Amino acid sequence: MVTSSLYECRVMHCRLKPKRHAFNYRVFMFCIDLDHLPKLDKKLFGFSHNHFNFFSINDCDHIDMGAVGGIRGNLISWLISQGIACPDDAKIYLVTFPRVFGYGFNPISFYYIDSNIGQPIAAVAEVVNTFREMKLYVIQNYGSDGYWHRRIVKNFYVSPFTDPGIEFDFKLGKPEELWHVNIDDYELDERVLLSSVRGERRQLTSKRLMWYTLKYPLLSLKIIGLIHWHALLLWIGKVPFFRKNERYEAQLDVMRPHSDLNQNLP
Repeated sequence: MVTSSLYECRVMHCRLKPKRHAFNYRVFMFCIDLDHLPKLDKKLFGFSHNHFNFFSINDCDHIDMGAVGGIRGNLISWLISQGIACPDDAKIYLVTFPRVFGYGFNPISFYYIDSNIGQPIAAVAEVVNTFREMKLYVIQNYGSDGYWHRRIVKNFYVSPFTDPGIEFDFKLGKPEELWHVNIDDYELDERVLLSSVRGERRQLTSKRLMWYTLKYPLLSLKIIGLIHWHALLLWIGKVPFFRKNERYEAQLDVMRPHSDLNQNLP
């Protein structure tokens, strides 16, 4: 990982239980060196940081611990709260969806933290639900296979068709020429939902961004639209669902909690 770039990706979701339901779609994501983020809008036509444009990345869409230093400063503050020291000269890359014409929805973003000589320190998955609530999961086990691994209880309301108390199984590849991510849901020892992202690196240029306004029109609306469309199909198929006001005890350490959740916290 030597520079900011783009990834053209295919996203796949496959629900295994209680009914099989699968779909996939094409998207693109930014991979941004957070040290370079404030300068990119001066170099790229069609891109801005914290301002309206064809595409933008806004600090308010990501972790906010009240720290200075934008996304980077707030992520480092959160890592410290998790007992993880992050060197001042660490390289931090954010892989995320942009806002498109000012509207954005990031169901998941990824942070990759390396030392200044490229040694892996940690990865973080930043998950956001349709209530705009956020939860972060830190992953420190970097395997000999070149992937970050962690299995952890969700404790987060991601989908009405999945109990928030089951487990995520993360397998995150580093963003290199090819980028692979798998996030499976486990109920006890049984996989019930498979999710993956497969991406190919593309150069981040003004010309490519202008092409992507045509190739991926209204990307953010496409993502949120597909989420609701397939939720409707599952509901029509009578797949059991959990309401947001159920299972409060399995919704823990949630950032930006919805007012309904706030009212029911101990």
